[in-house]
Amino acid sequence: MFLFKPEFRRKAGVRTAMTLLSLLIFTAPCMSCDNGTGPEGGDYDTATARVDYNDANRAVFFDFSTGEITELDHDFFDIAINAGGNIIANSGSYGSGVQVYKTTSTDISGNFSASESLVKEYTFREGVNLYDYQQTEANPIEDLGMAPSKVYLIKVQYGSAAEEYFKVQFAMKMPGAGGYAGPPAYVVTAVPGLGAGETGKIELSPSITGLTAGYGWLYFKLVGEDGPRVLNNGTTWTADGTAVPQAADWDLLFTRTIELQTEDGTTVSAGMPVASRSSVLLNTYKEVEAAAVDLSMEQVVDSEGLNFSDDVDAIGYGWYEMAGMPPTFTVADKTFVVKTAEEHYAKFQPGTFYGPASESFYMTFRYFYSGNDTGVFDK
Repeated sequence: MFLFKPEFRRKAGVRTAMTLLSLLIFTAPCMSCDNGTGPEGGDYDTATARVDYNDANRAVFFDFSTGEITELDHDFFDIAINAGGNIIANSGSYGSGVQVYKTTSTDISGNFSASESLVKEYTFREGVNLYDYQQTEANPIEDLGMAPSKVYLIKVQYGSAAEEYFKVQFAMKMPGAGGYAGPPAYVVTAVPGLGAGETGKIELSPSITGLTAGYGWLYFKLVGEDGPRVLNNGTTWTADGTAVPQAADWDLLFTRTIELQTEDGTTVSAGMPVASRSSVLLNTYKEVEAAAVDLSMEQVVDSEGLNFSDDVDAIGYGWYEMAGMPPTFTVADKTFVVKTAEEHYAKFQPGTFYGPASESFYMTFRYFYSGNDTGVFDK
């Protein structure tokens, strides 16, 4: 939905995600690529990110070096943990559909029904303080350790689906502790509902070993016919049989995001409205960076002097403009320059917001991948 600057990024020169993944990657050959003339007549490749959040609501991963696109239902994961011990929810700057609240209790058998109305936080992001006693909470499991964390209340609701609540705790297993002989592992314990007791409790203990080399994240799905499960453990696929891409196989994620608005840019207020965004996110785990330029593709000849950002939403929803009520959307007259994990450069320019049947967030864009680290574009 990524974003946190310390652990959510890889060191330069090492290719290993915000990967939000699983084992194999399904990659369709660059959808709508023409390998020639772009929509404005330039000699550029084109691709289409068919998100359409009013209907299918997909998460669309794109890789500049190959031109490959991976489409998943945007609810392919509910929560995710990276090797640095940070967690994200499919909400806020990373997506939409999951809400989180951190309690002050470590007793997962407790009755938290009275706290249902508090389960409304959409994001845990560095530099954005939450309200009430959670003012310093930049990350849900900053207290991750061998002992179970505080209990997190998680609400999952995608589209018109029924609300589902879970009580969740996080912990770690380390070799030699309490007789444990396995590799380091995260422990995610989930109990359906907010009521007293532990009926239906499921404990998942996926290994951390090799995590950064493949995916960068462990993706968890709390809701589904199979119950809580981890996606990228070598055996589990998403509902339609498509695997989440590994960290090395994508640069941009096109998806819908939902965030609580802030009063002053830093502090979330309980009374502020929720905003829906059509966002382009960076694979910050790979240290992908981006800069916006108020020029056409043809006018962008190099990256010198550009103000690159590694924020997950450095592109975000800045690629379009909104006017009127009900709103209509137009594509901003901008080009975005992207620096990939190999410090190679690409540029792309959105060309559409609506699809052929008036679908929302159906972006066809021109792009050019230089394949080198000079930052100079020869076309």
